[in-house]
Amino acid sequence: MSDPRLPRREFIATGVGLAAAALTSTRAAAVSPNDKINVGIVGCGVRGNYILGEALAAGAGKINVVGVCDVWKVARDKMAADLADKHGMKPQQFPRHQDLLALPGLDAVIITTPDHAHCAVLTDVVRAGKDAYVEKPLCARLEDAIAAHDLVKASKQVVQVGTQRRSSPKFRAACEYVRSGALGPICKIETAWNRNVPSWSRPVDMVRPDEVDWDQYQVYLPKREFDPVRYRCWQLFYEHTTGLVGLLGSHMIDVALWFMDDPVPTSAVALGGNLTWKDGREISDTAEYVFEFPKGWILTFSSRLGSGPEIDYEIFHGRERTLDSRDWTSRPAANRRPADAADLVLPAATETSTGSLTQGDAGPHVANWIECLGTRTQPNAPIEVGLSHAIVCCLGREAERTGRKMRYDATARRIVEA
Repeated sequence: MSDPRLPRREFIATGVGLAAAALTSTRAAAVSPNDKINVGIVGCGVRGNYILGEALAAGAGKINVVGVCDVWKVARDKMAADLADKHGMKPQQFPRHQDLLALPGLDAVIITTPDHAHCAVLTDVVRAGKDAYVEKPLCARLEDAIAAHDLVKASKQVVQVGTQRRSSPKFRAACEYVRSGALGPICKIETAWNRNVPSWSRPVDMVRPDEVDWDQYQVYLPKREFDPVRYRCWQLFYEHTTGLVGLLGSHMIDVALWFMDDPVPTSAVALGGNLTWKDGREISDTAEYVFEFPKGWILTFSSRLGSGPEIDYEIFHGRERTLDSRDWTSRPAANRRPADAADLVLPAATETSTGSLTQGDAGPHVANWIECLGTRTQPNAPIEVGLSHAIVCCLGREAERTGRKMRYDATARRIVEA
């Protein structure tokens, strides 16, 4: 990029009606009735099955799954069997994505691997001339996200990053409201996702080393002996992920960057630790992050796995009004209680349940990607969106791990101590 700042995306929405229309009325025209989109998937776990299911539903019979890839034989066998039983498809199976990419007629690839492999697979997919849907957070190492971003921008491939709120009618309507200036100057966006469970700690006794392509799984990581815990519970280790700020925070962080049209932070501080679950995890189970942005506002992300109830939310604090995604209500900044006539509930935002991601789905986001495969237009979350949240997540991770204030050097495109 010639500009060290990421290019800004123009927000195009005139309310929930147009947002919904963009996901429905034009979808049928994206691919002709006789065309099939040949899709492969890399990563056959829970998330892979979910995203693939949304693609098959959104594709309305136009998606043909020609290949499934996973380093674990058990996972790919199960996905292939399900596709045969439920959809009459007989995809080929591969432990390595490079072999999947050699399939004749392959058009696009869904990438739902562990975080550390997202960009490694994505770059191979793009070099092979295929389109991609890649899950978030985009990376575990910032340099991988930067390299993937630059490669995709130099290509003609359609790449959607899985920050699915970008395609949600309720979030699109709320973005329009915030950008209208109704809240006044915004000084802070407060976000959180809390649980009361040892997230990502899973049983491992069913994983046999002879059924896992361990070398392929490690990609660029230091080579170590097979470890079923690092395979099944990869989210617990920093070499595979950025921790809470990426695993949970990337959702809300992306919303803040989008609404504020301010994609790159200047600095971050953070504190975290293992305060509840003493199960060998490296990542914190409780953490607080604070980010500063060039436009003069602060973003906070708070997460705890040791006290519920489970909830995720964003609160936009403006000088005139405050908007809370838990009930999609805009209140005067004085925040009087009980509610009075000055409170405003965003009707477009509440038409599709609450603001909680746990009550939503990725259907519209996957549908937007499928539409763009036909139109060859930019999807709602292109690669620059993925790089933006990658910078924030990696910056927060480094601030938490070092206990120091860290900043992003936009010219050198790296994280340094402030």
